[in-house]
Order: sequence, then C-alpha cells, then structure tokens
Amino acid sequence: MNYKETIDAVELSLLSSAVPLVIGESGIGKTSLMKDFARSHELYLVNIDANLLKEGEIGGLPMVVGGKTYYATHHKLNEIDAWLENNPGKVLLFIDEINRCDHSVQQELMNLILNREINGYKLSKRVLVTAAMNPTSKMDDYRETDYQVVDMDPAQEDRFIWLYMDSDPKEWIRWGMEEGDIAEPVVQFISNFREYLNYSSEEEYIKATPRSWERVSRALKVFETRSYEEKTLYHLVKGNVGTKLAQEFMTFLEDNKNPLISPEDLYEMNVLTQFVRDEIAEASHSRLYILAKNMVMKLRERLHQASCDRFSEVLNLMPKDLRISVMKELKSDYGDVYPHLLESDVFIEGFFDCYGRS
Repeated sequence: MNYKETIDAVELSLLSSAVPLVIGESGIGKTSLMKDFARSHELYLVNIDANLLKEGEIGGLPMVVGGKTYYATHHKLNEIDAWLENNPGKVLLFIDEINRCDHSVQQELMNLILNREINGYKLSKRVLVTAAMNPTSKMDDYRETDYQVVDMDPAQEDRFIWLYMDSDPKEWIRWGMEEGDIAEPVVQFISNFREYLNYSSEEEYIKATPRSWERVSRALKVFETRSYEEKTLYHLVKGNVGTKLAQEFMTFLEDNKNPLISPEDLYEMNVLTQFVRDEIAEASHSRLYILAKNMVMKLRERLHQASCDRFSEVLNLMPKDLRISVMKELKSDYGDVYPHLLESDVFIEGFFDCYGRS
C-alpha cells in the first residue's frame, strides 16, 4: 500500500476496534505516517520505541508498600494519563520497532497493546493503539532482508491487522512539496529518478531511503546559507545515500543551477513574454511538473479568475502527456482548486486540446 492507502487502512482498523501493525522498510515513513494521522485526527501522539526498552521497564519495577506489591508506572504511560487528565481529546499510542526488542519486552508490550493493561495499570478507553515494525525474512516479499529482528509467535501475530506499506515516489514528491517542505532540488532529482527514492546496491553499504533524502534536504538548506565548499556537501550527501547517488545528485545540481521563472513572477506578468514561453518549451518534464505544482500551491492563495487563467495558460504550454497528468492530479488531489479552474475558458480549451476535442 502507498502512504494514503496505509493511512486509510489505519483509520479503518482503529474504527473497527482492531490494532493496526504497519510493516515497512526502515526510513520509509512509518513514524511520519503516525504523526500525520495523529495531527489530522487531532490526537495526542505518544511514541514508545520498543527497541530501547529493557525487560521490566514498561511493566514497571515492583515496590512493596504496606505489605502490598505495586509497580512503578513507565514515564510514557504517565504522560498519557497526565494529558488525558487535562484535555478532552484522545491519545494515539504508537509502539514502534516492536520486533526489534527481546521476547520478554514483547510480551510486556502485548499485555499493554492487546489486553490494554499491565501490572495494575490500565489504558483509558480514550487511548488508540497502533504499532509498526520492519519486515522479516519469513515474509514472502522480503526473503532477502537482513534486519535483525525478533519474530513474534503466531498467537501474538494473529492479534494484529497487518498493513504492508510501500514507498510511492509520486506521493512522496507531493508530500515533499507541501507539508514535507523538502528542498526543491531534492524533489526535482527524485522526480527525474524515482527509483532512487529507495535504492540499494550490493556494491555499497549505505541505502537510500525517504528518510535519508529528508536529511539531504535539510543539509542542502543549511549549505545554501553558509560558505561551505561543494565537496563538503558531497561528503554529506554520500553519507546519506551512498557514493553513486551522491555523484549523480551533485551533477544534477550543477546542471540545474539556473532555476525556471518563479510562480510569483508568472502570476504578476501582464503577458507571458516569448522568452518565458521558450524557457518553458525547453525545460524538462520534471522541472515543468515542479513548476506546475508550485503554481497550484500559489493559486490556493489567489483563487480569482485572472490567476486561474494564467495558471491554465502556463499549463497549456507544457507537453500534452504532462498536462494530462497534472490535470488528473488537480481533479483527484486539489478539490479546493479544481472547481475554480473549470470556470476558466483557458483551462477548458487546454483540456479539449489534450483529448483532441473541438
């Protein structure tokens, strides 16, 4: 499943009173998915990393008081109770890396996740529980994986809804341009080479993942504000995605130093000059796609006839296959913008031109 499909499946699982278990490669975005889900549903997120737990830690150390045994409550569980006491909403408890801890820790977590209590502590009904883990070599599609994991026993596995999450470059590009705030050169690079979003080679130890490209993006933004040598940036990119991709990325940066005209300038022009038309005609599909997406985001701030016409005019200068792709995305993903564009004669003319109508 891609990102959106996984989020919808998590929602359906929770609504049906089940516990979703998201399985995906390291760095694919499982934690980001849970953050997005919590934010969109106005849930307070509490994240427990099972990989960091020791036996007895989540269950609490025993204490004898007045001849009775009590167990200290883990600070994450105290955080849940403190938030619920002071807020009317719900909590999303996310147990990450559930197959990267000892069996004894797994058993403690199972009591909390599935039975909703452990050593006298009970989860409130206002707490929703989710979990995530890396794939194991016993899974059909991951026979060659080498994650160091501790498999759950069949009885434990049967208590979850298993949701397999894949990375979708198109979806990641959209996320990167919007809430992800990924640096534009990184978005453009992945637009050109979508297979590099998740990339591994037998010749290199380092594997490229969505998470590592986020780190490259953050480093690039800092690099652009400082006076580091380009070789320094290369070494940092190499440390995130490996030698091959670092070399290609640096070459890509050099080849694309001159940016296309900005969306702001395009909207402010009285007319599109021949220079601008030529620049659009000579640009690559990936650069035009990024331009179109950036123009859509700016259009959201200025939804009036003139801006809709200008966006449509620029879109109509792009190759038909790209134009069709953008129009489909507008219809499926931008319900706030698409109805306004349908009122533009320029947009409708471009649509008819794509499909050979008159």
